[in-house]
Amino acid sequence: MQRSAYFRAAISLLCASLACSNAASAQPGASSTFTGTWVMRLGERNLFVITIAPGAGGITGTFDGPAHYASTNSIFANISHSVRQDKIVRARIEGSVLHFTARNANDPADEDDYAMTVHGDKGSLTIDDLPANVVIEPRLLLRVAAGATVATDWQPNRAYTANDSDTPSSEMKAIFDEDQLVRQAQQIDWKTVTQTDADRREATRKLLEDGALHTGKDFEEAAFVFQHGDKPQDYLLAHTLAMVAVSKGDPTAIWIASATLDRYLQNIGQKQIFGTQFKSNAKGEWTQGPYDRDLVSDPLREDLGVPDQLTQEKQLKAYQSKK
Repeated sequence: MQRSAYFRAAISLLCASLACSNAASAQPGASSTFTGTWVMRLGERNLFVITIAPGAGGITGTFDGPAHYASTNSIFANISHSVRQDKIVRARIEGSVLHFTARNANDPADEDDYAMTVHGDKGSLTIDDLPANVVIEPRLLLRVAAGATVATDWQPNRAYTANDSDTPSSEMKAIFDEDQLVRQAQQIDWKTVTQTDADRREATRKLLEDGALHTGKDFEEAAFVFQHGDKPQDYLLAHTLAMVAVSKGDPTAIWIASATLDRYLQNIGQKQIFGTQFKSNAKGEWTQGPYDRDLVSDPLREDLGVPDQLTQEKQLKAYQSKK
């Protein structure tokens, strides 16, 4: 896979599986610092597995990874189930840094330069040939026992990050369940609900700050909690959380992503664009206004899980009939 400097910068450091073999100058004993099996993980899954060993002519080893994937900054998606192994064709150690050139196993003309540093059983990998004005966060590596393999159980239509996990947050589920339960009572004490809503938002915010949310469902539930906020920032954060939920493989969260944006727009004095918001005005009349009905088409609403405008009109009449 040919990669321009711009493309390499956009996808971050590691592109389409690398590897190492053969090396040049090394300080006495320096190569042993890098010896072992190293992995880059996305949650509990190994995305890349690097095996490094000193050889007669220098450093040898392999770098396994998915044959194909897409990446933007910190997220990886569309990861293939097949694994490819590339090799390093040149290497040198300068100070505490291993510099190596990886050659694509399927395209001998495609080479990329990398730099690896090690601190005990932790390491980092960066692209070694980026333009001077491009700065990218290094990818973290861990030294593990020999025999580690690249994961092949990647889910389609899901983005993965370094802190990913398949384990949902029980705390977030409990907060969400309570958020929904208080709204199902026959007689709702909105003064009490408003206060407990604020408490639930703070509890959810703490989970976010602690990095305790991982799954798409976690983020969808958090979006609903902030959708029940009382200021535009709450709705904008809810929209952000819903986008993360979709990226993590929870496609039904696209509806709450739409609803949160509509609510945010109306609360900053703009028109909603999807038609998800119904409210009673000062006269007790139900309305969707302000509402830009022309920006988004009904086919696009369908893709977002939002009813078309005819169905919305029927819903509005149902609300009005209850006055």
